[in-house]
Amino acid sequence: MGSMICPERPGPAAECLSWLPNLRRGKGVKGVTLPLPTEKPKGVSVFFLVNEFEKQVKTVCSQYNETTTFEELDAWIWGSYDDRKEAGGPVNVVDWFRHKTMREGGASLCDAIGRKSPGSVGDATIFINWAWRYRVWDFVYALGWYCELQKLDPQKTFCCICFFNSIQHVWFQPGGVSNAVEIFESNVRMVGTVAVVLDTLDARRSIYFSRLWTIFEVYIAIRNELQIVIAPMNVAYDETHTFLLRASSERDEVVFANHVRKLMKVDMAAASASTPQDADSIRRQVGRLGGDQAMTDAVVKAFASMTGLDDLAREGCQ
Repeated sequence: MGSMICPERPGPAAECLSWLPNLRRGKGVKGVTLPLPTEKPKGVSVFFLVNEFEKQVKTVCSQYNETTTFEELDAWIWGSYDDRKEAGGPVNVVDWFRHKTMREGGASLCDAIGRKSPGSVGDATIFINWAWRYRVWDFVYALGWYCELQKLDPQKTFCCICFFNSIQHVWFQPGGVSNAVEIFESNVRMVGTVAVVLDTLDARRSIYFSRLWTIFEVYIAIRNELQIVIAPMNVAYDETHTFLLRASSERDEVVFANHVRKLMKVDMAAASASTPQDADSIRRQVGRLGGDQAMTDAVVKAFASMTGLDDLAREGCQ
């Protein structure tokens, strides 16, 4: 397995905030419809993310530090959300990896990284289900730690991540992309494995369980019977490893039950997206697939199964 410099595991991460999804639409503007993908998407290697990405971030963002989020990085590279909305597209674009000038209309960061460092990009092996306000360092570390735990070669583990894979010059235009949901579904099916980068199992604090896009993505993976794995961030790792995987005493089982009850509080009817258009599009699709309750039940059951809490989950539902 390729060697990977993985930083010493830190203490619990700060509580995550909200997620700004990789879509921008101007109010009342019809979005562009893109062709559905016909081949597996590319992905950036975990080795690159752990060993090179942070160095590259510092070359374009002098303000970068270990608390920087992807939402902040997004604003530094393509302009703030308000500026983009007013201008009808990206503003003051930083030509990172020459993605802006690589070809007419721009390119994705993944394409641009692949041109500069061909070994760092390949056919995606995992589709990353995550939140844009995760801190860059915590997110990258979670993927590196996942490879360590699963004994995966980080040089051959390629991640399909919307931040890198979407051509922002297209997605940030007025109206955005009208068939975003269909494009996502095609990509996730072709990749076949979804890695959930999870902040915490506690639905009362977790941004993951309060956002429509994250839950919808994993729900589609469940319905398509795809492989779903958890790449835990610090708090989630502590919960699953310390509380969920090492339980042996009666006291521990009580702790488990409490966590399951928190998990059962997932409320998809109250989940939200950052734009009304995204929420409407997802909810229409969810309605065709059985509705909010069906999605909630399927997601809770899947997470209970992945953490080995099936029996306690059933007990918590009684």
